[in-house]
Amino acid sequence: MKKFIERTRKFEKSFGKLNIKTQKLFIKKLGIFIDNEHSPSLKTHKLNGKQNNEYAFSVTDDIRAIYEKRLQKEKEILVFKFVDIGGHNKVY
Repeated sequence: MKKFIERTRKFEKSFGKLNIKTQKLFIKKLGIFIDNEHSPSLKTHKLNGKQNNEYAFSVTDDIRAIYEKRLQKEKEILVFKFVDIGGHNKVY
């Protein structure tokens, strides 16, 4: 199955506010994510409440990447749409 990554404008703005070290770490973690969305090092989890259609994985102890996923069955494509990134208190 093919995987496709999308980014929202909100994600792009939040990503731009991160320091370079954290940006590079996210890119490294994204590589792990693409290979295995549920790698133990990512601590991937489904969110609840108003964000119940979203998932998160840990970039650092505090920084989380928030995403949605959908399957386009007719094309056999799994789409991951990153909607926000930032500190635990900011994104939840």
